[in-house]
Amino acid sequence: MSSRVTNNDNGDPWSSSDEDDDYDEVDGDDEDFTFFSICSYSHCEPSASPKFDTLSSALQYDASHHGFDFLNHVVPPNDEDGFFECTIKLVNKCRQFVKDSQGDMGAMELGQHLNEFLRNQPGNDEDDATYYKPVLEDDAMLMCIDEIQELKMQADGEETTETDSKTIDQTHTVELDRLRDEVDRLQKQLQRAKACISALSKDDESASDDSCSGKHGNASRKTRKKASPDNDTYYFTSYSNTSIHETMLRDTVRTAAYEEAILSNSDSLFKGKTVLDIGCGTGVLSLFCAKAGAKKVIAVDNSDIINQASQIVKLNGFDDVIYCVRGKIETLLKEKSLPLSDGETVEIIVSEWMGYALFFETMLPSVLAARDATGGTMFPNVSKIFLEGANDKERLNYWDNVHSLNMSPMKERMVNELTQEGWVEVVADENIVTNRGKLIEHDLNTCKDEELDFEAPFELSLRHPMSSDDAVEVHYLVLSFDIDFSVPFTKVVSFSTGCQSTPTHWKQTVLCFDPMHNPTLANGDLLRGKFRMKRNAENHRAIDMAVLWETGRSGDDGSWTRTKDGVMKRSLIA
Repeated sequence: MSSRVTNNDNGDPWSSSDEDDDYDEVDGDDEDFTFFSICSYSHCEPSASPKFDTLSSALQYDASHHGFDFLNHVVPPNDEDGFFECTIKLVNKCRQFVKDSQGDMGAMELGQHLNEFLRNQPGNDEDDATYYKPVLEDDAMLMCIDEIQELKMQADGEETTETDSKTIDQTHTVELDRLRDEVDRLQKQLQRAKACISALSKDDESASDDSCSGKHGNASRKTRKKASPDNDTYYFTSYSNTSIHETMLRDTVRTAAYEEAILSNSDSLFKGKTVLDIGCGTGVLSLFCAKAGAKKVIAVDNSDIINQASQIVKLNGFDDVIYCVRGKIETLLKEKSLPLSDGETVEIIVSEWMGYALFFETMLPSVLAARDATGGTMFPNVSKIFLEGANDKERLNYWDNVHSLNMSPMKERMVNELTQEGWVEVVADENIVTNRGKLIEHDLNTCKDEELDFEAPFELSLRHPMSSDDAVEVHYLVLSFDIDFSVPFTKVVSFSTGCQSTPTHWKQTVLCFDPMHNPTLANGDLLRGKFRMKRNAENHRAIDMAVLWETGRSGDDGSWTRTKDGVMKRSLIA
């Protein structure tokens, strides 16, 4: 169902008006109030919340869109003073529950959980007293308790005389739907738990024999589990594996761009300079810098690959220029352990710190710490993140006919996997159906650590015009990034990880929509919203992403007609 949204005075495109009004309206002086329903109010994005002209339409919206009938939980209006107090606490209790739970569940699931919360919560007057304080500032519902009382009286007076058996059947249907949702949620949790158990089993296989059985073995496994949150140890150890360095070196887009940027700027940037290479790996960037005429190159890595890097440096005849140092750059800086002579400073910092979706693995903060401590110029110096929409209808349809066999039960399994986390894969340019819109750009010589967690608006439209009556579904959003070596007075070199360019080892990051709720675009339609990326609270090397989106089109008068909207949350787990 589409709703027409008009820009408000401050130009906020997210404010909306919903004209659903199936509740019988009660005469009341609410012309000057703007109502927000209980379940649809966004405490994170207030301006994105639907607005209602009447209290009854706000309550009806909760009932129809969230399965939550506020009036069912209102006490009988016999004692007027008691009614007012109980209703005030009920409104604030509901708002607080939604505020604490929002974003973790779907629309109907939120309503069902709120119903359960109100039915099961014991009546503790001391605890309830905290709900006299409004959760929502200037909450119009709290100003119209008398109207809630009238609506409650109406609802009680209009109860049907249907048989008890029909009421029981309806209750059972609602309960059955709730249980199905609960089973679905638990199945998803079980899948994630199995993945974790599988990972722990692999760790156990690599342990010594005395940790595989008996009491000592159990203690060892417990120790490893407790140590698992040490994400830095896992991160640095992973770079001791030869294959990861081979993959990066074989990525000719990446390696050739660094080589050209460094060697073509020998005279303008590197000759006679002191260079710091953070996360040097095999030392390839340090070797490029030495070939470009750097006076000294300090190659730092915190994995044991530094041993091979040192041998490679000597083998290529640059051991008088390149100094290989093992350690975390933050520790080396704090302890002043870098091999710098008195008065010598780092002038240039080179590093290949990028991860999937640019910020996965969160290496850039370490490089920025070195920048701030040394004053060195970052090279590369600009990063940009882009977003675009893709269609891939064959992805699920494939299972309908696999070597003439119907494997359609695999579709549900694939959907569960695709909608749990972000995916990293090469997306064919032919599957891209929208423009490639820039989300954010960072000047790496000036940006701050906290700016790496960001929120940015986006607006996507069809890449190519459709025939007049056609429309196309957007099955997933695609994240990619571009890198610029564009320090002033140097030759500019860039590379891209977008779908339109030669694939790199970073591929693209894919965020799949729920197949039951895909955005659809026709000529003139827009897919717009806000994109958020931040470091995971438990594992700072992982990233969490959220997309608040809507589709629709703008009118000549500046109004906006929304056709569909939603929220998508995905993560890349290290």
